[in-house]
Amino acid sequence: MKFGKRYSKVTVFMAMLHGVLIGVAAVAVIGLILVGTKGKDESATISGKELPAAGPAPVENSAQPAEKPLQLFAKQHGAFSSSESAALFIAEDPALAKAAVIQANDTYFVWTAVGLTEGEIDSSESEGTYRKAIIVDTSACGAIGAGKLRHALTQTEIAKINYLDEDKKEGKEDEKTKEFNKNITAITAFTKDLRIVRLHLLSHYSHTENCVKITF
Repeated sequence: MKFGKRYSKVTVFMAMLHGVLIGVAAVAVIGLILVGTKGKDESATISGKELPAAGPAPVENSAQPAEKPLQLFAKQHGAFSSSESAALFIAEDPALAKAAVIQANDTYFVWTAVGLTEGEIDSSESEGTYRKAIIVDTSACGAIGAGKLRHALTQTEIAKINYLDEDKKEGKEDEKTKEFNKNITAITAFTKDLRIVRLHLLSHYSHTENCVKITF
Protein backbone atom coordinates (compact mmCIF):
# COMPACT_ATOMS: atom_id res chain seq x y z
CA MET A 1 0.00 0.00 0.00
CA LYS A 2 1.13 3.54 -0.65
CA PHE A 3 0.99 5.95 2.20
CA GLY A 4 1.27 9.66 1.70
CA LYS A 5 1.74 12.44 4.16
CA ARG A 6 0.33 15.87 3.71
CA TYR A 7 2.13 18.99 5.00
CA SER A 8 0.51 22.29 5.68
CA LYS A 9 1.76 25.48 3.93
CA VAL A 10 3.05 26.78 7.26
CA THR A 11 5.22 23.69 7.72
CA VAL A 12 6.66 24.01 4.19
CA PHE A 13 7.41 27.73 4.72
CA MET A 14 9.17 27.05 8.03
CA ALA A 15 11.30 24.38 6.41
CA MET A 16 12.35 26.76 3.62
CA LEU A 17 13.18 29.50 6.14
CA HIS A 18 15.25 27.08 8.16
CA GLY A 19 17.24 26.12 5.03
CA VAL A 20 17.92 29.74 4.18
CA LEU A 21 19.15 30.51 7.69
CA ILE A 22 21.49 27.49 7.63
CA GLY A 23 22.88 28.67 4.25
CA VAL A 24 23.48 32.21 5.50
CA ALA A 25 25.17 30.90 8.64
CA ALA A 26 27.45 28.68 6.54
CA VAL A 27 28.49 31.60 4.30
CA ALA A 28 29.18 33.73 7.38
CA VAL A 29 31.36 31.02 8.93
CA ILE A 30 33.36 30.61 5.70
CA GLY A 31 33.79 34.38 5.50
CA LEU A 32 35.12 34.50 9.06
CA ILE A 33 37.55 31.67 8.32
CA LEU A 34 38.88 33.49 5.23
CA VAL A 35 39.28 36.75 7.15
CA GLY A 36 41.11 34.95 9.92
CA THR A 37 43.45 33.22 7.43
CA LYS A 38 44.25 36.53 5.70
CA GLY A 39 45.01 38.12 9.05
CA LYS A 40 47.42 35.31 9.89
CA ASP A 41 49.15 35.63 6.49
CA GLU A 42 49.62 39.38 6.92
CA SER A 43 50.89 38.87 10.45
CA ALA A 44 53.41 36.30 9.24
CA THR A 45 54.57 38.66 6.49
CA ILE A 46 55.06 41.53 8.93
CA SER A 47 56.87 39.34 11.43
CA GLY A 48 59.38 38.33 8.78
CA LYS A 49 58.18 34.74 8.21
CA GLU A 50 57.31 35.58 4.64
CA LEU A 51 59.38 37.78 2.35
CA PRO A 52 57.58 40.30 0.14
CA ALA A 53 57.47 39.44 -3.56
CA ALA A 54 58.62 42.92 -4.53
CA GLY A 55 60.16 45.92 -2.86
CA PRO A 56 62.06 49.11 -3.54
CA ALA A 57 65.16 48.70 -5.69
CA PRO A 58 68.45 48.94 -3.80
CA VAL A 59 70.08 52.34 -3.99
CA GLU A 60 73.25 52.21 -6.07
CA ASN A 61 76.15 54.26 -4.82
CA SER A 62 77.34 56.07 -7.95
CA ALA A 63 79.71 58.45 -6.15
CA GLN A 64 83.17 58.47 -7.65
CA PRO A 65 86.12 57.90 -5.37
CA ALA A 66 87.91 61.05 -4.29
CA GLU A 67 90.80 62.05 -6.54
CA LYS A 68 94.16 61.81 -4.82
CA PRO A 69 96.12 65.10 -4.82
CA LEU A 70 99.36 65.29 -6.78
CA GLN A 71 102.76 65.96 -5.30
CA LEU A 72 104.77 68.19 -7.60
CA PHE A 73 107.92 70.29 -7.31
CA ALA A 74 108.29 73.96 -8.20
CA LYS A 75 111.32 76.12 -8.91
CA GLN A 76 110.82 79.16 -6.72
CA HIS A 77 112.46 82.56 -7.17
CA GLY A 78 110.66 84.55 -4.52
CA ALA A 79 107.63 84.99 -2.26
CA PHE A 80 105.69 88.26 -1.91
CA SER A 81 102.81 89.69 0.05
CA SER A 82 101.01 91.10 -3.00
CA SER A 83 100.54 90.20 -6.65
CA GLU A 84 101.83 93.64 -7.67
CA SER A 85 105.16 93.06 -5.93
CA ALA A 86 105.51 89.64 -7.56
CA ALA A 87 104.68 91.06 -11.01
CA LEU A 88 107.22 93.88 -10.57
CA PHE A 89 109.89 91.34 -9.59
CA ILE A 90 109.25 89.40 -12.83
CA ALA A 91 109.25 92.56 -14.95
CA GLU A 92 112.67 93.62 -13.68
CA ASP A 93 114.37 90.36 -14.73
CA PRO A 94 114.32 89.32 -18.43
CA ALA A 95 115.28 85.78 -17.42
CA LEU A 96 111.84 85.45 -15.82
CA ALA A 97 109.93 86.06 -19.05
CA LYS A 98 108.15 82.70 -18.78
CA ALA A 99 107.64 82.84 -15.02
CA ALA A 100 104.20 82.83 -13.39
CA VAL A 101 102.76 84.15 -10.15
CA ILE A 102 101.05 81.47 -8.04
CA GLN A 103 98.94 82.42 -5.04
CA ALA A 104 98.68 80.05 -2.10
CA ASN A 105 96.96 81.27 1.05
CA ASP A 106 98.00 84.93 1.37
CA THR A 107 101.37 84.64 -0.34
CA TYR A 108 102.29 85.22 -4.00
CA PHE A 109 105.07 82.99 -5.29
CA VAL A 110 107.20 83.47 -8.40
CA TRP A 111 107.89 80.11 -10.04
CA THR A 112 109.55 79.27 -13.36
CA ALA A 113 108.99 75.50 -13.59
CA VAL A 114 106.93 72.64 -12.13
CA GLY A 115 108.20 69.05 -12.25
CA LEU A 116 106.86 65.62 -11.43
CA THR A 117 110.04 64.73 -9.54
CA GLU A 118 112.71 66.59 -7.61
CA GLY A 119 115.23 65.72 -10.29
CA GLU A 120 113.34 67.80 -12.87
CA ILE A 121 113.88 70.98 -10.87
CA ASP A 122 117.34 72.48 -10.53
CA SER A 123 117.99 75.03 -7.83
CA SER A 124 120.88 77.40 -7.24
CA GLU A 125 121.87 79.42 -4.21
CA SER A 126 123.69 81.89 -6.44
CA GLU A 127 120.47 82.50 -8.39
CA GLY A 128 118.47 82.69 -5.19
CA THR A 129 116.25 79.79 -6.29
CA TYR A 130 115.26 76.62 -4.55
CA ARG A 131 113.06 73.56 -5.01
CA LYS A 132 109.65 73.65 -3.31
CA ALA A 133 107.46 70.58 -2.78
CA ILE A 134 103.76 71.32 -3.41
CA ILE A 135 100.47 69.42 -3.15
CA VAL A 136 98.01 70.05 -5.98
CA ASP A 137 94.30 69.16 -5.73
CA THR A 138 92.47 69.29 -9.09
CA SER A 139 89.29 67.45 -8.02
CA ALA A 140 87.07 70.55 -8.41
CA CYS A 141 88.12 71.20 -12.02
CA GLY A 142 85.83 68.61 -13.61
CA ALA A 143 82.84 70.89 -12.98
CA ILE A 144 84.25 73.53 -15.35
CA GLY A 145 85.24 71.11 -18.13
CA ALA A 146 88.86 70.69 -17.02
CA GLY A 147 88.54 67.11 -15.83
CA LYS A 148 91.65 66.21 -17.84
CA LEU A 149 93.82 68.75 -16.06
CA ARG A 150 95.28 66.18 -13.67
CA HIS A 151 96.08 63.92 -16.61
CA ALA A 152 97.74 66.81 -18.45
CA LEU A 153 99.86 67.71 -15.43
CA THR A 154 101.23 64.18 -15.14
CA GLN A 155 102.25 63.69 -18.77
CA THR A 156 105.88 63.25 -19.76
CA GLU A 157 105.40 63.89 -23.49
CA ILE A 158 104.09 67.13 -24.95
CA ALA A 159 102.04 65.34 -27.63
CA LYS A 160 99.98 63.48 -25.03
CA ILE A 161 98.37 66.57 -23.49
CA ASN A 162 96.64 67.77 -26.65
CA TYR A 163 93.13 66.27 -26.71
CA LEU A 164 91.52 68.31 -29.51
CA ASP A 165 91.49 65.60 -32.18
CA GLU A 166 90.56 62.83 -29.75
CA ASP A 167 87.60 64.74 -28.31
CA LYS A 168 86.31 65.80 -31.73
CA LYS A 169 86.46 62.26 -33.09
CA GLU A 170 84.59 60.87 -30.10
CA GLY A 171 82.06 63.72 -30.06
CA LYS A 172 82.90 64.65 -26.47
CA GLU A 173 83.98 68.25 -27.00
CA ASP A 174 81.28 70.35 -25.33
CA GLU A 175 81.72 74.09 -24.73
CA LYS A 176 83.52 73.68 -21.41
CA THR A 177 85.88 71.02 -22.76
CA LYS A 178 86.52 73.15 -25.84
CA GLU A 179 87.70 75.99 -23.59
CA PHE A 180 90.10 73.66 -21.80
CA ASN A 181 91.50 72.45 -25.12
CA LYS A 182 91.99 76.05 -26.25
CA ASN A 183 94.02 76.75 -23.12
CA ILE A 184 96.17 73.67 -23.77
CA THR A 185 96.76 74.81 -27.37
CA ALA A 186 97.70 78.35 -26.30
CA ILE A 187 100.17 77.19 -23.64
CA THR A 188 101.85 74.55 -25.83
CA ALA A 189 102.23 77.16 -28.58
CA PHE A 190 103.96 79.39 -26.04
CA THR A 191 106.42 76.68 -24.89
CA LYS A 192 107.26 73.03 -25.48
CA ASP A 193 108.89 72.65 -22.06
CA LEU A 194 106.54 70.46 -20.01
CA ARG A 195 107.75 72.03 -16.77
CA ILE A 196 106.60 75.44 -18.01
CA VAL A 197 103.36 73.99 -19.43
CA ARG A 198 102.51 72.58 -15.99
CA LEU A 199 103.40 75.90 -14.38
CA HIS A 200 101.04 77.95 -16.54
CA LEU A 201 98.24 75.38 -16.29
CA LEU A 202 98.49 75.65 -12.50
CA SER A 203 98.62 79.45 -12.68
CA HIS A 204 95.49 79.64 -14.85
CA TYR A 205 93.40 77.07 -13.01
CA SER A 206 94.38 78.17 -9.51
CA HIS A 207 93.84 81.87 -10.15
CA THR A 208 91.63 82.58 -13.19
CA GLU A 209 89.40 79.50 -12.96
CA ASN A 210 89.96 79.02 -9.22
CA CYS A 211 89.49 75.23 -9.21
CA VAL A 212 93.01 74.10 -8.26
CA LYS A 213 94.00 74.11 -4.61
CA ILE A 214 97.72 74.33 -3.85
CA THR A 215 99.10 73.49 -0.41
CA PHE A 216 102.52 72.68 1.02
